[in-house]
Amino acid sequence: MSLDELLTSPEIAKRLGVSRQRVDQLVERGQLPQPVGRSGRTRLWRAADIELALAGSDPTTGRPPVPDWDTVPAPETPLHLDVDEVLTVPGIWSIDEPPRVHLRIWRGPAAGTRRTVVLYGALAESHGIIVNFAEDIARAIAAKHLSVGEARGAWYFGFWPRGFPHPEPGIHYVSFAFPRASGGSLLDTLLRRGSRDAWNGEFENPVWQNIDRAQLTRILGAEPDLDFPPGTYTAAVVTELASGRRPAVVDFDPHDLASQLRQVMRLHTYRGALLTGNYTRPGLPALGLLAGNSHDEAARTAEALGIAVRVLVPAALVAVEDCRAQIAADDPGAGLVERRFYRPGPAESELLDRYADMPDRDLTTGAVHRALTVVRTLAGALADQAETGGPHADAALLEALAAAEPELVSTRHLLDPTLIDDPGPSPRVLTRIGDAEQAYLATISWWGPAAGDAHRAAALRDHLWEKDLEGLRTGYDPFGRLVLHNPSTGSLVVERPRALPAVPYPDDAEVLATHGNMTAFVVLPDGRCDILPTDPRYTYDDVTWGYGGSGPDTLARALSFAVLPHPDPEHPLTLEDRAPGIDTYLTDLAASQPPYEPLSISIRDLRSQRGIGKVPAGAAE
Repeated sequence: MSLDELLTSPEIAKRLGVSRQRVDQLVERGQLPQPVGRSGRTRLWRAADIELALAGSDPTTGRPPVPDWDTVPAPETPLHLDVDEVLTVPGIWSIDEPPRVHLRIWRGPAAGTRRTVVLYGALAESHGIIVNFAEDIARAIAAKHLSVGEARGAWYFGFWPRGFPHPEPGIHYVSFAFPRASGGSLLDTLLRRGSRDAWNGEFENPVWQNIDRAQLTRILGAEPDLDFPPGTYTAAVVTELASGRRPAVVDFDPHDLASQLRQVMRLHTYRGALLTGNYTRPGLPALGLLAGNSHDEAARTAEALGIAVRVLVPAALVAVEDCRAQIAADDPGAGLVERRFYRPGPAESELLDRYADMPDRDLTTGAVHRALTVVRTLAGALADQAETGGPHADAALLEALAAAEPELVSTRHLLDPTLIDDPGPSPRVLTRIGDAEQAYLATISWWGPAAGDAHRAAALRDHLWEKDLEGLRTGYDPFGRLVLHNPSTGSLVVERPRALPAVPYPDDAEVLATHGNMTAFVVLPDGRCDILPTDPRYTYDDVTWGYGGSGPDTLARALSFAVLPHPDPEHPLTLEDRAPGIDTYLTDLAASQPPYEPLSISIRDLRSQRGIGKVPAGAAE
């Protein structure tokens, strides 16, 4: 029997081994569903609805029961693998990669019925979507491969590969509530088009239950491929395996060791040329922008680059050791995927060993700070050259400097945790122009970009859609931040700060924000409008409100960081360092704001709360 058939009451009676009168009684008692329509005087039921009812599903929601996987009858012969492909899931927005899953569908007879098993896997490129978008995934699978009845009667399983998020593979059964179609609309469609209509219904309220691989093997009648080595469950690998090539052969560099070593070697080579005085030759183009052919300046730049190499080396050493450990370990997935690990060359190995043996005593806060300043200046100059196609462009050096900057910041914080470093602006596109954005736009001076800001403008443009680029205007806010705005499309992209305001906000200023834009503004009484800085010591910088989560927590931390006073602005208090109760007050304030309405917080009211200005015992005065 196919689950997308339409059944009459005699056929249901035969299926159950009871009389037609007994079928009528079961329908009246609600133990069987109501018919979906009639053909003449004959009542008709969906076979899928009958099967769900016989399995004990909720007649209200249509949610199938959770079977006892240990006693589910195994098929007489293994189910046939009918589908093995990478499926793109439409309707899920993604910037870098289209959201995809590895889809496998098995079909075949089992225990007198036709069994359909769907297994969708979390590819490395789209790990997070299989939980957050389970309904979209199931709908995409059904629309392409399942009939209406099969979509309702299939068993759906999600698969997490080894290494993400746990060391061993994870499998969970996913059940959905299938809404009942009212009236005869679906029946009419089935009668008119036949039983193989593509699924166009809804999957709702997914519920997950963990199962083990032995249970899945029992369901299928054979063990599926699950032992992908960590980091190899990618679209390219599963496509190669599906085509019959086994094992799939991949160049494997899980920590991007090749890039790390390329960056280290580029900085080291540049440093060596500076130390030998060979800093004017072609291939060392950036020095002329900074050193002015000065030997002393070249030496200082070389010192900074030496520190930049030192802060990059530890991560490269960890990557090397991890690769060695993986090469030496037995891998149960070796029959599926042959990994060809990246291995350092002799010059790279020699450099890593040399830096690994260096003492840390000369890594002072001042030395690291000087190195950070040089790296940022050099990177900014190179970014402008790259953006304008200038003669001093050096993509490899720019890549290496960009990699070194966050490591220098981290090292500086390790040497002196009380220091607050400005990580630079965080670009953000604002798609809804509310009162907060209107107040900000009213303060912009529309000109530019200024000389030297080409790389900043390029970084902002990278966040816009192509349709937003025509008619784009450039400006600066009263605090020197670059702003791009398209009056026709409404797109606005700003540089969100992550440093304390230069001057504390006055009491009669107001914090405003528009739902969905993840950015708050501070409207000042003199007519200027600032962007509310977020705390750089916290990972997230998207501001939301109206619930308990990372977005409202970011807002609470931003209010503590940028709005409330600090005894020592050079060493701002964290939210947890505040007087007892302040952290709870700010967190509750952010969580209690109406979530879909504009945000408005008076700075005077905020600062007037009891205990806001107090400093906890033991804090720096």
